Amino acid sequence: MNNPIAKTVYRLMSAYANRDKRYKTNTRIELATYNDYPDAVSNNAKRGIELNNAVNNKCATSVGKIRAQQLANKRNISVDTIQRMYAYLSRAEEFYNENDTKACGTISFLLWGGLAGKRWAASKLKELDLFNG
Repeated sequence: MNNPIAKTVYRLMSAYANRDKRYKTNTRIELATYNDYPDAVSNNAKRGIELNNAVNNKCATSVGKIRAQQLANKRNISVDTIQRMYAYLSRAEEFYNENDTKACGTISFLLWGGLAGKRWAASKLKELDLFNG
């Protein structure tokens, strides 16, 4: 490998593989993922995306916006993500006001799946015997 860019990329990928929990002895371990969340979760995420667009996309972090795209498109999410969803929605619920569609608290809460997302995440974590709420 004489290309310095290729060497750097290879070195970075190797370093990442050594830290990534999904890799063990250079073999990728597939993690369980789920997309059995109800349509209400996807619909809440879609509504959050619409409301955020109406306020010039000013609300939420990039993580929240990515989460909304995953949920809106019914993509699989990992157990780790489900745990983060429950944790975030539990904290953010106090800022949710369904009557204030311009409030960033409402928009961000919807981007993560809203009340339906919190209920589903809790249910899924209980099913997996991982619920700590």
